[in-house]
Amino acid sequence: MLTPYFTINQDDEFIYIDVKISHIRFSAPNIEMTVDNDLFRFSLPPYYLRLRFPYPCVDDERSHAEYDSKSESVKIKIPKENKGQFFPDLDLTAKLLARTNENTVEKQKEKKPLIEEMDIKNEVSNDQAEKDLQEGEDFNWEIKQEVPSLEPLDDNLRVNTNDNKYGFNNQYDGIVGVSVSNGNDINGLGDPEATPVNDRIIERLIKENIQFDPEIYAADYIMEKHPTPDDDKNFKQLIEWTNPKVQKFLKWYKSQQSLREDERVAIMPIEFSKEEQEKMMQLPRKSYLLDQHYQLEVLVTIVCLLFAYNLDMRENEGEHNVESAWTIGKITPQFSFLDSKLTVNSSDNLLRSAIITCYRRALTYPLHRSFALCEKVWSDVYYFLRGGKRLVLQSLLDLKELFRFHDIYYVYDKIWLEDLCAYLISDNVTEGQLRKLAHDVKKTSESVTKADITFEKADDDDVGMEDDGNSDQQDEMVALSLEDIDKMAEDVYNNM
Repeated sequence: MLTPYFTINQDDEFIYIDVKISHIRFSAPNIEMTVDNDLFRFSLPPYYLRLRFPYPCVDDERSHAEYDSKSESVKIKIPKENKGQFFPDLDLTAKLLARTNENTVEKQKEKKPLIEEMDIKNEVSNDQAEKDLQEGEDFNWEIKQEVPSLEPLDDNLRVNTNDNKYGFNNQYDGIVGVSVSNGNDINGLGDPEATPVNDRIIERLIKENIQFDPEIYAADYIMEKHPTPDDDKNFKQLIEWTNPKVQKFLKWYKSQQSLREDERVAIMPIEFSKEEQEKMMQLPRKSYLLDQHYQLEVLVTIVCLLFAYNLDMRENEGEHNVESAWTIGKITPQFSFLDSKLTVNSSDNLLRSAIITCYRRALTYPLHRSFALCEKVWSDVYYFLRGGKRLVLQSLLDLKELFRFHDIYYVYDKIWLEDLCAYLISDNVTEGQLRKLAHDVKKTSESVTKADITFEKADDDDVGMEDDGNSDQQDEMVALSLEDIDKMAEDVYNNM
């Protein structure tokens, strides 16, 4: 059976469902429709549609269905049980298609999945935007501390433990390794299938230190601060560029401020296109339950993806190019190093670690390497999060398509983006949480300075020294901050 494309609208009394049934000859006697409390079923072979609404409907003489040959769709009208009751999230089609008692993850051998169906009877619903906004919680961004095991782990056993899994909720393995043999240039791990969580962090930090080029960064810094007509990079133009979606949010926010408080809308309205609706219908039908630790990792992953996504959009002024998937994947540590933990220090703030990591990677791999440009990108991320769940979802759906159709990088859609989109659609993420996350991102990113972004490099002062047999002296490393590089670049520029 095929799931047809459909759209849903509502008023105070009715739910209106338009079911597209193109490419078949319409036959009224073959249509079957039932309404059972909150469950609606539609069948017209080869199409079958089952929707679960947040609140009950009724099947009485007011119910109506008719075929519109012009639009090749069946237009259905069913009454609400309680007149005037608002049904939330009717535009999130994947959420309506989800089945009850449908778990999301196959059982793992050594770990029970933290995923199960909740609120089957829809007794709890984030049906009001105002209620959603009150549900924002104060996230504890401190890293969870765990007592280390005193027993050494045999290397032969270590490869097969859950410590080597990756992706959403650490439920995947055996996927990225195959793509590496096919030329996966996003992956930075030497052995992605056998590298434990903490080792991924160490390997990422080492390779970031090695691959960061102070000379390229210094050249871009001078080009940005002292532009000339011959420059091949126009930083001023990119920094001043405004994302159309940010522009839309600012326009909407300004219009809300001009209204009386009781007339304001809590969340910016977003209308999904037909293509976006179809993408949501193709998402896995899942519901999720993650513990607090993984919830924070998922939110941080969304932040990192939004940063990489908006950097690519700003660098290309609103358009993707053939390098976009590589750029976004390379900047996002959860993709390039399968690193969701980001720090081994239990006293570190997870969100701050994520922001600093994104800075480091954005100043190492893309064409334009500018701290000021990154600051503008963090501003974009803030506005995207403030725009609400649907604006974030639009970005993730766009990212999903970018990776899904790539011959090699599709693996990141499989291990992250599919689940992230489905998770965001669910009630697990509220508008209040995203608003709180937006303010946390803004506050934390604004607190990060150039002095906080450091790379370990070989001490150049030791390069010309005579070899006295002390190898430690030759291998000495120094922490080089962006602030240090800026000062050296200015000195060179002023002495030219």
